[in-house]
Amino acid sequence: MAKPKRPIRPTYQAKPSNVNPPAHVAKTASRSTPKVIPLVIGGALLYFGATYTTMLVYKSKQDTQKDIERIESNEEVTTINPENFDTTTIWNKIAGDYDKEISTDEFWMGIGLLRRWLIGKARGDVLEVSAGTCRNGKYYKPDQVTSLMFTDKSEAMLDQAQSKFSEYKDKFKNAFISFQQASIQEVGQLKGQKFDTVIDTFGLCSCDDPVEALVSLANACKDNEDSRILLLEHGKSHYDWLNNLLDKNADKHVTKWGCWWNRDFMTIFNDERVTKELDIEQVSRWHLGTTYYVVAKRKSASKTQA
Repeated sequence: MAKPKRPIRPTYQAKPSNVNPPAHVAKTASRSTPKVIPLVIGGALLYFGATYTTMLVYKSKQDTQKDIERIESNEEVTTINPENFDTTTIWNKIAGDYDKEISTDEFWMGIGLLRRWLIGKARGDVLEVSAGTCRNGKYYKPDQVTSLMFTDKSEAMLDQAQSKFSEYKDKFKNAFISFQQASIQEVGQLKGQKFDTVIDTFGLCSCDDPVEALVSLANACKDNEDSRILLLEHGKSHYDWLNNLLDKNADKHVTKWGCWWNRDFMTIFNDERVTKELDIEQVSRWHLGTTYYVVAKRKSASKTQA
């Protein structure tokens, strides 16, 4: 007798599921995706820090070797300080070759980016002190600037600035541009002139009294809520080992570059004379803490007189 045939089961085709995965699975998946932007930023910071340290150590070793050679040759080494050494003589000497000498270092350290971020904040009537060779000129935004005055104590540097700015002057057809020889400590007394934005990049390291210079910058600001002081400076690091290098070679560095690179700006910002005139709104430090990006605001006259 023939066996009965088993019924054929229908075949079902699987349909895509619209059900979302459990929350913990979704979280796990998202965590496994690399976050590219933080990695890029972190890598860039590490790169700039390592590059700066390498350059600094190399230059310090060069300065130390020169010092050893002077001692071995019985050459008299004179101790210098901001009270007995005028950095203007150095700036007048190096003005012609300054850009060529520092452009490579600034490129690899990302200083151009910091200049761009800082100068992009300039608005209204703008004063740039210690303007040097006008390395900030290309970063100003003409539609934000009503007038722009460049000052420097060094006549040779100011000549370089005026010559370089000719490359950008066509962009500033609606802004009044001027150049005036004056030290950073004199700009607060410019007759009848006050500014919405006062800028200094790597100038406080060259003057003899940075505290008085900051007070002068405050006095150059208009007495209103919108005026700002924008600073990009270099000084002491977060780290003692690096500060020791800066201290050890400060006199050699200033006689070559006209710059006291070991100033403690956090202490300077907290000096009573400065805090009476300024509110420091933002401080960002780069290159192991040796580069200071600062936004400050003048305290109103009514507050300072209270």
